[in-house]
Amino acid sequence: MYNVGDSLPVDGVAPGSTLLVVGPPMTGKRELVTRLLAKGFSDGDGVAVVTTDSSAADVRESIAQYAEMPPEGLPLGIVDCLGDAHDRTERHSLDSRVGSPADLTGIGMELTSLLEALYEGHSRTLRVGLLSLTTMSMYAPPEQVVRFLHVVSNRIAEANGVGFVVAHSDTMDEEHLQRLRSFVDGVVEIRERETDVQLRVVGVDSEPTAWVPYDRDGRPKREPGEPPSAAALDAPVDDSLRSLLESVRAESPTLTVCNYDGPPETLSVLERYFDRHGIAVREATMDVPQPRGVALLHHGDDVLASESISSLSAAIELQDGPDAFADRQTSDLLTHLDRSVFGAAAADRALLVDVSHSVEQLAYRTGSGRLHAGFQRLSNLTESPKSARIYEKLAESGVEVHLYGVPDTEVTVPGVTVHPADPDSEIAESWFVVYDGGGDPDNRGTLLAVQRGDDTFEGFWSYDDDIERRAEAYLAATYGESAQVRN
Repeated sequence: MYNVGDSLPVDGVAPGSTLLVVGPPMTGKRELVTRLLAKGFSDGDGVAVVTTDSSAADVRESIAQYAEMPPEGLPLGIVDCLGDAHDRTERHSLDSRVGSPADLTGIGMELTSLLEALYEGHSRTLRVGLLSLTTMSMYAPPEQVVRFLHVVSNRIAEANGVGFVVAHSDTMDEEHLQRLRSFVDGVVEIRERETDVQLRVVGVDSEPTAWVPYDRDGRPKREPGEPPSAAALDAPVDDSLRSLLESVRAESPTLTVCNYDGPPETLSVLERYFDRHGIAVREATMDVPQPRGVALLHHGDDVLASESISSLSAAIELQDGPDAFADRQTSDLLTHLDRSVFGAAAADRALLVDVSHSVEQLAYRTGSGRLHAGFQRLSNLTESPKSARIYEKLAESGVEVHLYGVPDTEVTVPGVTVHPADPDSEIAESWFVVYDGGGDPDNRGTLLAVQRGDDTFEGFWSYDDDIERRAEAYLAATYGESAQVRN
């Protein structure tokens, strides 16, 4: 049995098991999993982590704090899915990087290699953490995420390890969550009540445990970053939110498909995948008959990478079955993508909610800095008690929170500054969340989308520090003096 200490109301977790940890945002799911992973070091376990929304350096530091051990020398390896452009720190010998959370094949291959390295070189007992499936669902279709979890849970079972997987219950539809539940051995459910946060464990024992209070007082606190300086305001100021959107999309590379005569369904797969990266796909016929069916990733005339359409589509489409990662090569072209910018021409509200929560979680974990959020109409916030509670928690954590929207209702969220906007202004059509990282450039995040239809948006999200500084500079220059309400 794997020891869970007093973190869960069970005696332990059987080898080969994977637990899904689900609950609303900012209820301590990530902290709970981090604590469960750190517990393994005192028992001689090796630890493998897949991180989709924090750098390997931050994850390593957090786990070491919970373990109360120095990070150097721990049998800990991390598969960092944020891309090389995001994490500027030196890579640990057990760590690896994948271009983006969308490359599920690459993530699975790196995780398999990490488990083998830990098993052979450090420990025959292994703990695995996936942080988180919700973020993966922002970048890959739900059916691929479900298959990915199936493969990973099989890998954990084969290694007699134990796995802990984080997912937000509020942003995944019930059908998707039920499918995820079917591929794990138990579920840790977390819920929020007016006075406390509670959890229970389902599937580990013959009956679900009782709901018990979840004490988060023991979680380590990050040192707050430097307060936002004038650096953001020194960035060039764009003319409007729409012009910022257009300029960011114009800076993205293009994928050109050359001399292709295969099935149109394959091109549809490429278009859907690269649309989430904010990358346009176009076709071209070359003057020479060969090569045929080649994809070029390029900035203007500068070719970044090339690959056959067959290899590229095979890397994008995750195979079914438990051997999905066996003997497979990840795409050379996909390795040239990083997580600096993702986008969509027709994003729906569900996707934007997921991305918003990702940026909000960055701010909450940091506990300092400045966050700007635009809701179009302020009633979009107040009509959702859960959303209002998220921003109240952000303010309580030490983040300076600024909210923007048409004042069609009274906002009573404690600790936030409200910037009312005219009904015919750009704010009325814009959805954005901008976080300055609390002084840490690796923690910056930006979501910006403009409404195109009744329930569709065109936009992008980015963890690039320059894009965040531009967005914050524009908001400060345009709306900084219009704050009228401080709750």
